[in-house]
Amino acid sequence: MQRSNESTYATGAPSSSATAAVACASCDIPAFCRSYFYTGKLLTEGDLTREQRYMIDKLRLHYVALHGWGVACGLMVQPHPQCPDRFIVTPGFAVDDCGREIRLVTECVVQFPAPPQPVPQPCPPEPDDEDEATLPPSPQCQTYYVCIRYKECQEDFMPVVFADCCGTQKQPNRVCECAAVELLTETPECLCEKPGQGKHEENCHELYRRLPAKCPSTGEVCCIPLAIIRDYTYCEPLSETMIDNSIRPVMPTVPRLEELIRCVMEHLPKTAPRLTHISRFYWDHDREYSPGEFLYEFVGSPAAPRGFEIEFDGRVHAKGLNTRTFQATIVREPRDQREPRTIEIAPAHVARSEDGHRCTLHIDTEYARHHLSDHNFDLFVTLRCDKVIDERGIAVDGNLLAGLRENEEYDYLLRHPTGDGIPGGLFESWIRVRRDR
Repeated sequence: MQRSNESTYATGAPSSSATAAVACASCDIPAFCRSYFYTGKLLTEGDLTREQRYMIDKLRLHYVALHGWGVACGLMVQPHPQCPDRFIVTPGFAVDDCGREIRLVTECVVQFPAPPQPVPQPCPPEPDDEDEATLPPSPQCQTYYVCIRYKECQEDFMPVVFADCCGTQKQPNRVCECAAVELLTETPECLCEKPGQGKHEENCHELYRRLPAKCPSTGEVCCIPLAIIRDYTYCEPLSETMIDNSIRPVMPTVPRLEELIRCVMEHLPKTAPRLTHISRFYWDHDREYSPGEFLYEFVGSPAAPRGFEIEFDGRVHAKGLNTRTFQATIVREPRDQREPRTIEIAPAHVARSEDGHRCTLHIDTEYARHHLSDHNFDLFVTLRCDKVIDERGIAVDGNLLAGLRENEEYDYLLRHPTGDGIPGGLFESWIRVRRDR
């Protein structure tokens, strides 16, 4: 990636006369291992460094796994009030994709790179072209990407009393965590992988219940894009309209999430009621049964009838549960393939449980044993939830929606509970009964 100028460093500590920027540490977070202390132990440089590394890596994993990365606050790119060839990055806090903290405690002033000087021609211009040759080249507009990167600076170098035989005679007395502001002329890679982009889960219940399959990556030492400066000409005034601070990845801090939740709650309809849904039905959708299994599981006997049972997550009114809203439709397969299929509604009655949370469709036992036991057919169970209401008088949200279970094969499934967020809808499911299985 091409950079237009050297990075500008800003630290959170007072600068020292002897300061050296060092390369970033590895982005990997190894297995945790801390020092063990006991009385009389001789502490070495390795023991104390390991103790620091343990705490640093713990905090980095906390950021990456629980919070993500991006700008938490501040770090806005603004024009310089006096110098047109410079801009300002305001104080702020961010976390990069390695989980490292980037903090600016004071404003950072960054200077735009001067355009390259024109290369002198080896031959003098012709007399006719002399006037054109003496004209300065016209300034060109340039688009810049402003990024910020974590850096470490070694400061306060001290003489080493007990140096290794091949070691240096001075070592830094402290390491300050710095920030490097960079100007890029090409799109940074991290801008193409901005957190929060991509396909989102539309089913909020599934999103809440789903457990991530793997932990987030610790990154690739990526700079954090802060802004785009468009159409800038060197030494001409930089305006607010030329700066786009919206490209930055935003870190979802707790105060920001709380503010978002309050905003959503305030803008929701004040009278929006909670809808009642179908939480469960007691058969396998699209399953194939033998006639014997069908009679045993869904018909029973006059003394012990069985049926198709549906359960709600709230109490439903008995008035809306009847044979006009809750039906079983039989689609018979003809014995001769040249004949059409016949459709009929099975005679049945509907029973509601005492607690109002369940209803059952009981197909007439005599009809089932005399007219269904020797046929191949499909049975469609329908509940017209536009006409089924709960005790508040609100229609049941009964649409049965299909989806995919996220595993290696992406299995087809029907989502529970039912509903698309709108009162009413049609609940429809079916089974198949075949004599020769």
